Formats: sequence, structure tokens, C-alpha cells
Amino acid sequence: MPITVWKHLKSNLGYLAIVAITLVLWQIAVTLELFERFHEFSRQHEDWELDEIGILVLLSSVATGGALIWRWRHLSQALRERDEAQRQAEQHAWFDPLTGLANRRYFQSRLKSLAEAGAGACRIVAIIDLDRFKPVNDLHGHAVGDAVLKCVARRIQAELDAESTVARLGGDEFAILFGEETDTNEAERIARRIITSIGQPFRADDLTVVIGTSIGLARAGADALVTEGLQQADRALYVAKRAGRGALAWYDADLGQRSRERAELENDLRMALRNEEVFPFFQPICGLGTNEIRGFEVLARWTHPQRGPISPDVFIEIAEDTGLISELGWTILRQACRRARNWPKDLTLAVNISPKQFLDGALVQKIGDILREEGFDPHCLEIEITENAVIVDMDFAGSAIRELQSMGVTVALDDFGTGFSSLSNLRRLPFDRLKIDRSFITNIAADPSNQRIVEGILSLARGLKIGVTAEGIETESDLEFVSALACEYGQGFYFNKAISADEVDWLLDAVEDCEERPKVHFPASRQA
Repeated sequence: MPITVWKHLKSNLGYLAIVAITLVLWQIAVTLELFERFHEFSRQHEDWELDEIGILVLLSSVATGGALIWRWRHLSQALRERDEAQRQAEQHAWFDPLTGLANRRYFQSRLKSLAEAGAGACRIVAIIDLDRFKPVNDLHGHAVGDAVLKCVARRIQAELDAESTVARLGGDEFAILFGEETDTNEAERIARRIITSIGQPFRADDLTVVIGTSIGLARAGADALVTEGLQQADRALYVAKRAGRGALAWYDADLGQRSRERAELENDLRMALRNEEVFPFFQPICGLGTNEIRGFEVLARWTHPQRGPISPDVFIEIAEDTGLISELGWTILRQACRRARNWPKDLTLAVNISPKQFLDGALVQKIGDILREEGFDPHCLEIEITENAVIVDMDFAGSAIRELQSMGVTVALDDFGTGFSSLSNLRRLPFDRLKIDRSFITNIAADPSNQRIVEGILSLARGLKIGVTAEGIETESDLEFVSALACEYGQGFYFNKAISADEVDWLLDAVEDCEERPKVHFPASRQA
């Protein structure tokens, strides 16, 4: 608002100056009583006709002032038109008029400025070329093609941070200069997310358009970006196109090999999900102070037929980047319900739901269908969601949580304490349980700050009548400290690692004839 006011005042500065001068002169005249003196003088010299002369001077002043005002307005309008023309010229010179992105000239200027600044750190450049875009123009016309290009620009920008520069080089070709802090791993993840995003259907003029993209990546020192960066990225793009499109390639041989291995892993993951070869494993959730297993958290595990066990950090990251995370989540939920449907009804099954799954408008229906088809009791299911899922649309989140609870499903807020709006979420959303993030629990006995945080969370939860589970209990001291705070449930490597469904069956069968629940400690041969 202050900037807007200043611009308005600046545009009317001439009028303000005239008014100010008039007021000053009026004040001088009043102070010196010039009007009374003039009146007295004119009466004494009536034959001079001074009153007529005064009126003439007054009218001349008014006319002159009006002319000056008109002239000032004319000049101001001319200056504004000149500034607007200059702004538009700069806009056309540096930015693409269709997408609003930087153009080739701006992008190359940016590369040159880095070279002149002598910034020695390596930077990563990407060239993006759309696949199957030419038929869009040929079949549907350039208006539809232009609409698709605008959407492509928005989708690319959505994956980049403020330190990266994206430009439209021309036609259906785009370029990215990644920020200085972006390493090769992050650049490749961003590139894969862009491929996934652009591969989603576009809506334009009541038409559904499907295209793809290929990306070439290269890294070079800032002083070599102008001479080598774009050329190397363009060669890498050619390699990606030859690989079958919808792919990315590095100019660097070692990075290229790693990228090819990841692409192979991505294809293998697609097949594994289709064939239900990614399995649910189950980590015990234990009652603190009772040494009884109260339920299990479901965790995804994948053993590749050639590569062996693949770390969840690896294949879940791939699933997120390629849009497979929802498919992964649903297949794990379905398999877990199928394996656990005959377990004791007082054991809970806690399943993580990704933000993408949670924001699916058919979330409740899909969960209900899986429970019904697999014959699993909704009262035994606990859905775990993170703050990243709920803060996107709080109204939708509240509605979805209440619908799940009406089915009998328990809803927990996972990784509590790591987000930015935890207290607000607890006030607005009806969670049944909190799961304290492992970063606050592991080695808590030696960390006074974490001790105070956990004490505060437990006190808050008791006041709101919300259950609490502590994740990351790894040592005896962790267990003793959390138990002393009267935390209800806990889980972590201290109790056991995640185990297969067959091992859970073995455990339950071993205590079938006992009157007590299974204890938290498994035989030593089965410990992590």
C-alpha cells in the first residue's frame, strides 16, 4: 500500500507543487496585508483604473496556471507512455511473451554474467524438449498448442526453487540453470519429477492432450557454461531421445551410467508393484510398562530378483518422483489387510498414507473398498498421515478424517513435532493419536532439549485426550525415560525390526495357547 500511495503522489507532483506555491503566496499576501494595501492604494488613485488592471492580472494568472496544468499533464502522460514502452521493450527483449518465462537471450546473458563474475562452483544445466508435441499443433491447432506450452511452463516452475532459472529457448524447447546449491542427485530428482508432471494429461479447449518430455543434463564450471554447458546438455538430450523418449540422460559418463541404472530400477519397480512383489513388513507397536504387543506398523519392503534388498529410502524416493507413490501405498494397504485379517482383533494395523493418496478425492471410498474386499475390520486399522498432507486443504482434511472415523478407522498424525503448524492442526483436526517423531526420542536421555519437547507433547496430548506413540526407541535408556513420562505406546529397534507376515504368524501361533499377549522381545535369532 505505501508503494501505491507514493506512485500516485509522484504522478501528481506537478499539481501538488502548484497548489503549494499558491498557498505560500497566499500566506505571504495575508501576512503582509497586501490585499488591504492594494485596495487602499487603488481608492487613492482611482483614475489609474488599478482594479481593472488587477482583474486582468488575476485572469491572466488563472489562464497561465491552467495552461501550465494542461501542459504538465500532457508531459506526464508522454513520460508514462515512454516508460511503459520501455518496459514492454525490455519485457519482449528478455522474456517469452507466451509463457512469461525468460527467453534464450536472457538465459545466455545469465550464463555470461556467471562467467564474468568468476564463480568457480560447478552448475548444472538442463535442456528440456517436449515429446509428441508437433501432432498437438497439427491436429488441434496452434491455440491448443499455445495453451499446452503455458501449462508446461507452470509445471516446470512448480518443481524448481527460487535459485534456479528456467527459460523457453524457442518452440517446445526449455532450459534450466539450477541453483548453486543443487547437486547432481537433487537435479536428477527434479528432472524426473518434471518428466512425471509433464506426462500427466493437459486440458485445453475441452480437449485432453497427452505429451511427454526428454531431458538432457550437464554440469560445468561457471566459466564454461556459455561455451560448453548448453552444448553438452543438448548432446545429452539427443541421447535421451534415442533411448526412447520420456527419459533423461547425463553428458557425464559416470552420471549417465547411474541414471540408466535408476531408470532400470524405475521400470522394475513398476513391474514389482503390478505383480505385488513389494511386500508389507510389520514392526511391533508395544504398550510401555506392560511389555505387550498392541499392534504393528506396516512398512514396505522390496527384494529385487537380481539386486537383492532395495532400501526403502531408494524405492520410495523413486515412487515419489515418478508418481507411483499412490499405487505403492494402495498395494501395501491391500496386502497388509489380507495378511492380517485373521490376527487377534485387539491388535491394530497402522498404515502410512502418502500426501498424494490423502488428497485423492476418492480416499475414503478406496479405503472402504479395500477393507470390504479383503474382509478386514475397520476398527483394527489406524491410518497415519503427515502434516504435509493436511496443511494443503484443511477443510478437506477435516472432512476426510471424520469420514474415516465414522467407518471405525483410527487416524494418527505421524512425525509429530517436525512440521510448522502442529498446534494449529491439533486444534482444528480431530486426530485420535500422535506419533512423536523418532528424532525427538532416540538418545533422549542425553538431550535435555528433546526431553522438554517430549514432556510438552505428552502434556498437550493428555489435555486433548489424544493417544501418543513414541517412535525411535532404540536403547534401554530411551525406553526408561519415555516410560517414566507415562507415554502409552512405543516402537523402535529396541523391541524389534520390521518382520514379515510369516514371522508375525509364527509369533502369534507360538502364544496361541497362552492367556497373555505376546511379549515385545522376540528370540535372539530373530532380533535385528
